[in-house]
Amino acid sequence: MTDIAPLAASTRAAFGDPGVHAVVRAGRTVHAVSLGQWIGEEQVPELLCHTGVAGWSPTALAPTRAAVTCARCLRRIGGQSSAAQQLPLFTTDR
Repeated sequence: MTDIAPLAASTRAAFGDPGVHAVVRAGRTVHAVSLGQWIGEEQVPELLCHTGVAGWSPTALAPTRAAVTCARCLRRIGGQSSAAQQLPLFTTDR
């Protein structure tokens, strides 16, 4: 069995400073992070909005200092959402 403690520790360290958020793989949405239980007693950063990440592993999250843009994360942290600025998918004019 492989010891996962070093992987968990390095991932926690990457997101340990205040103001560090996450993007999922090559995504453009910036998420807030919190620590969550991973395997056994190990804790790693997870998306605050709990959006699923297919094939999840701690390395799927990339640290960033960019501002949080995820509307769900912003609601959880009490920030202003830019959702009002989002373009509609469909127009109501016909």
